[in-house]
Parts: sequence; structure tokens; C-alpha cells
Amino acid sequence: MTTSVATKTAVGYFRVSSTGQTGERHSSLETQEARFQEYCQRNDRLPLATFVDVVTGRRNDRKEYQRMIAYCKEYRPDEVVVQYLDRFGRNPREILQRYWDLEDHGVIVVPTDEDIKEELVLLIKAGVAGAESRRTSERVRANMSKAVAKGVQAARPPYGLKPVYQGKEAHWEIDPIEAPVVREMYDLAVEENLGYKAIADRLTAKGFQARGGKPFASYTIQRVLSNEALMGTLAYGKRPKKGNPQPEIVRVKGFFPAILTGDEWQRLQERLAIRRESSRGRTHSSQYLLSGIARCGYCGGPMAGKVGAAWKEKRYRNYWCSRATKSKALCAHYNGHSAPKLEQAILEYLGQYSDPDLVKDHLSAAETKEMLRRETELKQVEKALNDLEGQFTKHLDYLKRGVLSEEEFVKANGAAREKTAALQEKKAELTKWVEEQRDIISAAERLPQQINSFLEDFQQMDVRRQKAHLQTILKAAYVKRDEDRVTAIELEFRT
Repeated sequence: MTTSVATKTAVGYFRVSSTGQTGERHSSLETQEARFQEYCQRNDRLPLATFVDVVTGRRNDRKEYQRMIAYCKEYRPDEVVVQYLDRFGRNPREILQRYWDLEDHGVIVVPTDEDIKEELVLLIKAGVAGAESRRTSERVRANMSKAVAKGVQAARPPYGLKPVYQGKEAHWEIDPIEAPVVREMYDLAVEENLGYKAIADRLTAKGFQARGGKPFASYTIQRVLSNEALMGTLAYGKRPKKGNPQPEIVRVKGFFPAILTGDEWQRLQERLAIRRESSRGRTHSSQYLLSGIARCGYCGGPMAGKVGAAWKEKRYRNYWCSRATKSKALCAHYNGHSAPKLEQAILEYLGQYSDPDLVKDHLSAAETKEMLRRETELKQVEKALNDLEGQFTKHLDYLKRGVLSEEEFVKANGAAREKTAALQEKKAELTKWVEEQRDIISAAERLPQQINSFLEDFQQMDVRRQKAHLQTILKAAYVKRDEDRVTAIELEFRT
């Protein structure tokens, strides 16, 4: 009598997008588990655990998958068993990366219904799985484009706009009742520097109502002011489902009649982005011009405006380092400044930058030379990536024609795979740097005109409006005293 002893261990990973999902290559959970048990019995594997996800393969935050990875790192089973490789994901790179990650930990991936004896087969299988997902996405985008061409807008009508039907055909018009409310939202956000809740409260107080006769809520204001339809653009794909990757956004300019101009839309988005930098509204509602802008030149902390104790029937307004007022351990420097004097000093210092020549001088020749160098390097990296892609395609053609064996194909592309990963990382780094520098140059070109306009209108604005305009120019003003107790100011402009 012979006894079969299981010398290797295995865990099973099963996934479906929904509990009722069945059909070709979309096996139910019961089928996947049955395949796992059959594989273990047939190959004398000891089943240790199973992990089940009911979620789309595009999601990267699959809890059971993450638990399975942690389990493999701790207990080191010999194999992870799946029915098909696409249980790991729909993107070829994701599938391959997850396969290699497990392999690095000494765990072999075994699909019960596929053959991956050679890395070439794995590449092809992963490509097929990814191609299926890409084809689905392409069909959705193609159908969307066709629908857009026919004047179809799939979502609810944007606030401020209404469809007018002529038979089955529809065109869009500005809603005469809602559009003025949108303009009011814009003015309250941009000119008066109000947040979503404050705008909603102000509209309700004026008797305006949202659709359905309901009072405005902060999330309603946020949704309206973030909709590109306000400047006439239809944007599709901006809000993917939770856990899914960001899809390619389809934009159709001029689809709607515009309520806001392009410049107004840009100003609105800048204002909303600035408000997001401060989690609370006190920075924006404060009657101190530099709240949210002035920062301690020693520790970098925010400087808060405060009214001092009365002396000779007069109260003095000052800016203090908020960290120093809490504890000397946070900032040990006395850094208090008279509010009127500091505000006047910063406005005078700011006025110097209304000269375009002075602004250009700040963009040094060295920075310009570095910009040219990195742009050239970026082009070289992009060319190298294109060459590697062409090389892979050529090797694949040789493989199909029998010029290369499967082993030769894998060997030829092994080094290229590592080189591609390094180049892609370098491309991302260079692209980010170049885009940031272009933003800085663009902002520098606009700066003198912005400053001139601000200083001309400054006296006619209340503090809240002054601050709203100043925040679009200055990101921070670092303030401290030098050795002679003279106030030193360093400005950080917005890019």
C-alpha cells in the first residue's frame, strides 16, 4: 500500500466582478474553487487557504488580494492557484507585475486552465486580457463620441442650461432663470472669496432655490462650479467609479452655450484651488489682509493677525507667528509686526514686480539653460522608448515567422523590459519638472499685469476682496527681522 504525501503547498485566489457573473472566461466563484480543489488533488498539493474578491479587476485596492499577498510573504506557500491569469487584473502590465512580485517571493503562479511554461506565453496571455479591456473602453468612447456628434448628453442637464427639443433632435440654450444664479455663484466665489457653504447660505437668504424647490447645499454649489459645461465644454469620464483608475477624459468644446468665458472659468478654478489650501474658512474670512499669506521667516509657520490690549484708548493690530504664541519649542523667535506697517511694506515690495524687465531678470540664464537641457533630454528618452517599442514589435514578427525561437524571444526582450521601466520612470520625472517650469515662466509673464491691475483697484475693494485678489498673486510672504532689526520680506509667487 502506497501513501501519497503532499510535498508542496498552495493557496487559491478567486475573483468575479459580481456574484452572478458567469459565462466564458467569467467563471463563477464555485467553478474557480472547484478547479483549485481538483488541481490540488491531482497534483498532491496541500491547500492552505483561499482568498475571494467580488470586485472588478481594474481596482487596485482589492482587500482579499492584498491579504493573499501578505499571507504569501509570511507563510511562503509554493503556489498561488488561479483559473485564469485575468483574475489578477485586466491590464497586461498589472498582471505581469503581480506575477513577478509573487515570483520574487518564491511563489509560483499556476493557472489551472492556461499554460504558462514559458514567459512568452505569459506575455501573450496578459496581452490578450488587456486587449479585451481596451477594446471595451474603446467601444464605450466610440459610442460616446457618436452620441456627442448627434447632440446627446447622457447625464442630467447642467445647472444653468436646458435642452430644447425639435422632434427628436435637441439643442442647448442658456436657462434664463438658472443662469443668473450661476453668475451670482461666480461673483460670490471669485470676488467675495466665499466658500461653498457661505455661497449656499447667501443664495438661500436672497430667495434663490435649487432644482426641485430645495434650498442650496454646499455640495450642490461645488458640483455646479466644477462643471466645465459653464464654459461650454462637455466633459465625459471625470468621475470614475470608486476604486477604478481614472479613464481617458473625453472633452467636446463648444458643445453648450457658455455662461462663463474661458478667462472667468480659469479665475474661478484658481480661486477654488486656493481655498482648498486652507481647510477652514477663517483664513479667508479674517479682516487681516495677509492671513493665509504671511508666514514666519524663521520656522515657516503661519502668522496670525491679532488685536493687542488697549493702550491710551487705542488697540494695535499685529501679526504674530502662530507657532511661537503656542510654544517656544515650536518657534523660539519673537516675530511680531505691526499689521498696517507690514501690509504697506509688502504692497510696496510687490509693486517692484510690476516691471516686466525686473521679472525677466529673476528668470536667470542658468534656469533657462537648464530648461533647454531637460527638454532635450526628455525628447531623447521619448525617442528611446519608441525605439524599444519598435524593437519589441520586430522581435514579435520574427517569432511569428519562425526566425526566433520562444527562448530567443524571451531572452532578447528581457533586457529591454528593464530598460523600458527605467526610461518610463525618467520620462515621468522629466515631464513633471518641465511642466512645472513652463508654469513658472507662464506665470512670470502674466505677473506684472496682474500686480498693476491689483494695485490700481486696491483702494476701492474691501479687505475680503483685496485678499481674494492678492492670494491669486502671492502664495506666501516670509517675514522676519535681520541682525539690525529691520524687517526682511521674501515673496513666493503663484505659478
